[in-house]
Amino acid sequence: MGICTSQNDAQKLENSEEDYQKLDFNRVSTYQKLENIANNIATQQQIDTIFSSLIQRMIASRQTHILNMLEKMDNKKKQQFMTKLERIDFEFIDSLFHHCYKQNQSDVFSCNVIQSINSQEQNYDLIKKHKVGIVLLCGGRSSRLSDKLLSDIGLPSKKCVVQIMMERLKKVIQIASENKEIVDYPIAIVLSDQNSDKFQQYLKSKRDFGFQSITFLLEKSQPVVDIKGQVVFEYENQVIMTPEGTGTIFIQLNSFINKFPNMEYIHFFGLDNLVGLPLDPIMLNIICKQKADALCKVIETNQILDDRLFYSNKQFKTIKEQDQIIKENQIQMCLNDLYLSVSFLNKLKQNHEKALKLNQRYHSIKRGDNIQFEKHIQDIIEVTDTTILYQTKDYALLIDDPKKAVIQLSNVHKRYLNLEGTQDKDLVEITPQMSYCKREDLKKIENITYPLII
Repeated sequence: MGICTSQNDAQKLENSEEDYQKLDFNRVSTYQKLENIANNIATQQQIDTIFSSLIQRMIASRQTHILNMLEKMDNKKKQQFMTKLERIDFEFIDSLFHHCYKQNQSDVFSCNVIQSINSQEQNYDLIKKHKVGIVLLCGGRSSRLSDKLLSDIGLPSKKCVVQIMMERLKKVIQIASENKEIVDYPIAIVLSDQNSDKFQQYLKSKRDFGFQSITFLLEKSQPVVDIKGQVVFEYENQVIMTPEGTGTIFIQLNSFINKFPNMEYIHFFGLDNLVGLPLDPIMLNIICKQKADALCKVIETNQILDDRLFYSNKQFKTIKEQDQIIKENQIQMCLNDLYLSVSFLNKLKQNHEKALKLNQRYHSIKRGDNIQFEKHIQDIIEVTDTTILYQTKDYALLIDDPKKAVIQLSNVHKRYLNLEGTQDKDLVEITPQMSYCKREDLKKIENITYPLII
């Protein structure tokens, strides 16, 4: 009779990296060895053995560099440090690193696309009847530009981006409702762990801009890893956490949709395009007439302006590294400006295959030696039957250079006013009160002094 190998006397293991690498996780005996190693580490570091399972998870997920950090801490800090780490899903991060980054799989998908440009017909009726809601995409870590949504970025009005967009939103609803009082309009705001408190305090100071009921959705956060897949720390042994992306909010949308049963469309609107219009009546008219599942604004470019989804040769794709050269002469970059049909979202909940495909899609984003994993709001395009791409020339992206974005916005507004040919330093800003005027109503102004606020 053969001998059960799991009952063999285990060779004595030291708590070293070589021992971790010897572990074979296909063998039952491995788990007993792993438990022994973890208990020994807990004893040596004088931490509660309740953290033994956490230590096992770190070893199994190749995060043993964290254990070395314990040597430099006193016992109290060790307990606090380990308690915080229990919230991290090391196994999930290890899986993302190997499947999304290390295997270098092509991040490409296709769907049925309709191209649309230069439409001017508007639909205010959906806004008036509260048949279109809006989800403002305000999550993010602002790692490249601190407080870019809540600080003065250099506009002539001195207003921050959030104030401008909330005033634009209020204006378009007032136009649609013929200046009646705004009552319970379907508005949601996506925030992150990193900015939620500060953002809500700002809105409170502005009395929510007169909106009576705002729903808040929270992006989950995941740790940043290095090129070895190991979790990265910053000062005082703090794990660098980053929002998991706006594509994670779809499950949370159910309560928002159920709260407003009259809603037929939702506008997912990022505040990083200074030219963007919340509840753009032109876009609402297009998606309503075409009866498409989705409409996304795009710009034509040959540069990697941000971590975005690109469309070229009938395929959507991400470009993992910022300095990678785009081989095509011009490709379309998706803006964070997406309209979705609520009926499509409801059908998606009943389609397990499509819902699973959407849930499994992650993007690895490399910045220097650090890697983060995100889900884009536009990932949902993959599971639509029909998506409209509306190409626009009107954009001013606030990424890491506020001065450049302000100049781009000014130049777009100059074009509206037929003021081309002026210098970049001569800034022009069309206020939210005038943002929804037709181009022909914005007449050229004589005897101008700069900066100019219309």
